[in-house]
Amino acid sequence: MLFLSVMQNYLLWHYSRAWGEIFHVWFNFLWFTIHFFSIPQLARSWFAPWKRITEDRGDRWSFEDLAGYVIIGLLSRLVGFIIRTLVILIGLIALTLVIVGGAGFFVIWLTLPLSIIVLLVLGLVLLIK
Repeated sequence: MLFLSVMQNYLLWHYSRAWGEIFHVWFNFLWFTIHFFSIPQLARSWFAPWKRITEDRGDRWSFEDLAGYVIIGLLSRLVGFIIRTLVILIGLIALTLVIVGGAGFFVIWLTLPLSIIVLLVLGLVLLIK
């Protein structure tokens, strides 16, 4: 009788309260992945110069100063764009893996009690053969 009571409490927890707890942990993984790769910050500063490397313009006007200012600015923004794009893509791949892994875990969690019983019965059948 005690065994049935324990099983009833376990199954009640497994299919009710545990779902919320697992979803909370999964949400924490999603939050961590997004913030580990700084996806919102990188998206906001996507076209900003890399490490704020820019060239100051001189006080006097000359074509060389203007060309250096424009070329250094464009190169710095291009490098920043490429590196930020790569980091965002890697972050999105990691985020996709976390989403797929979490969904797979929910499917496994749903079938886990039944699979334990099925595997136990199959093991007993193999022992008897």
